[in-house]
Amino acid sequence: MSSTNLQRYLFFPFALFIFLSMIFCGVSRVNIFFHIALALFIIAMLVNTEVRTRFVNDRDFLPALGFTGAFLLYFALSNLWAASSHLSSSLSHAFYIFIFLCLYRQCELQDRKKYIIGAAYIGIVALTVLTLIYVNKERMFQNRLSLAFPFSPDNVIDLGGYMALGILLSAILVRETRNVWFYAPVPLLLVCLILTQSRGPLLALIVGAIVAFICKPKWNIKLLAGSLIFLAIVLAGLYLSGSLDVFIYRLEQSSRAGSVRFGIWQHAYEVAKQKAIFGWGFDKELQFINGFGQHVTTTHSVYFATFLKGGIVGLVLLLGMILFAIRQSVRHLAANHKAEIAVLVFALMFYVTQGMFVISNPREYWVLFWLPLAIIFSPPVNVALQK
Repeated sequence: MSSTNLQRYLFFPFALFIFLSMIFCGVSRVNIFFHIALALFIIAMLVNTEVRTRFVNDRDFLPALGFTGAFLLYFALSNLWAASSHLSSSLSHAFYIFIFLCLYRQCELQDRKKYIIGAAYIGIVALTVLTLIYVNKERMFQNRLSLAFPFSPDNVIDLGGYMALGILLSAILVRETRNVWFYAPVPLLLVCLILTQSRGPLLALIVGAIVAFICKPKWNIKLLAGSLIFLAIVLAGLYLSGSLDVFIYRLEQSSRAGSVRFGIWQHAYEVAKQKAIFGWGFDKELQFINGFGQHVTTTHSVYFATFLKGGIVGLVLLLGMILFAIRQSVRHLAANHKAEIAVLVFALMFYVTQGMFVISNPREYWVLFWLPLAIIFSPPVNVALQK
């Protein structure tokens, strides 16, 4: 079998997996396509010298696998000192994430990046449309688009994260295809992001866009004017519908939500420092009642979860991944790929206040954490690092 055929066969199930994962969060049947792509990748590596040689000599990407592999393996093995062990499932999830990064890189090497990004983007747009179809229209503003499409992420904050990520992916897709029509669904994504009333993904989106602009400032007057006009229309629509008051009330609740999270983080830190070097192990969760009478089990921050489960060693490994991702951002910037930098900043900001941990079977963590890392880890193939 030729190298071209192997690569073609690998691409299609992976693209289909990416597309369906955006719509059907955590549905195990979708993973069949990932397993097919995984099997084809392993076969290609074993039987095709060209594929294997290109993979082994990919010096731009192999360090990313090294940092990620160390992080994944360490936390999988942390089951050995956890209160209860789920070693086999953790190892399999770690392996799948590792292969996920490899599959994305293979698509980049085949010059199929635009199709993978397009699959993710169109999937997010489809999820948004389905959410609007299924949502209770009479209680749309009170329910924040939750309790709508049954296969969307369980947490409405994650749903908002999908929409924010979709907005950033649209910029990559427009650049890769030179087709501005891919911006057409962005207003819908932004409106629905606002309707989720989730401050975290909105703030992460704004910070990501600002950082990307600062890295290489270039004003697009038409885009800026269009964005301001659209924002004014959205605010006018919220005001006329009476939902602006609801949104403002949600913003006013930020101080209370901040107090809740700071309390959780303080407690997580106190628990984590009891086993500061290696952490409590993979299965560790919080168990306490906070000052607002809420039973808390999650850290509401991937970074605190990393410290809690893996200690200082785990934090160092996570920092290694992040620092290498920042290093890869320089390569993207050399190719004027600013949107990729925005995607990375978005993911890192989003998980400051969200999530328990990122090693799992395919679900929202793969979309909101590992996909952005895969994008930034995989630099443009023909762009040399400017030294």
